[in-house]
Amino acid sequence: MTIAELRKEKGLSLEAFAAEVGLKSKGQMYLIEKGARPSVAVALRIERLSDGRILAADLNATVALVEEARAS
Repeated sequence: MTIAELRKEKGLSLEAFAAEVGLKSKGQMYLIEKGARPSVAVALRIERLSDGRILAADLNATVALVEEARAS
């Protein structure tokens, strides 16, 4: 599942989805949908909104490193 698919599934505009994940502009959300890396906080909120179908570790390298460290 992509972020755009999740947003559409929830019936949210870019602006509304941006607000849901703690962003101030739809432009920031657009860039994330197109591949920009979100902050740790935003990545975690997207994971929560997707019920784990989109992993924060796939969106943010810091989250991935923390999860790798926990696993070892």
